[in-house]
Amino acid sequence: MVGLAVLDIVLLANVLLAAVSVFALALTVIAILAYRRTRDSHLVFLASAFGAFFVKGLLLTIFLFAGNLGLGQFFVLSGSLDLAILALFYGFTLRR
Repeated sequence: MVGLAVLDIVLLANVLLAAVSVFALALTVIAILAYRRTRDSHLVFLASAFGAFFVKGLLLTIFLFAGNLGLGQFFVLSGSLDLAILALFYGFTLRR
């Protein structure tokens, strides 16, 4: 019974990670289209942040399925990408 509960949590984590990745990809495309329309340089930061979010989801999905990523490595990878995403969002919010 315990094994089934763990399997359900792993399945839920995979589904949520896939949903976040697809949503991040859609937001990246929307931000790129908005940049192409307006040529506002701040939208490059926004598109990059959403793109980094997509890459994070993609990498974590690959490593979850490959099973070769330890818990410490997972947190380092996730935390590093989170810092990059936050820096890009900060760059987006800066207006002159």
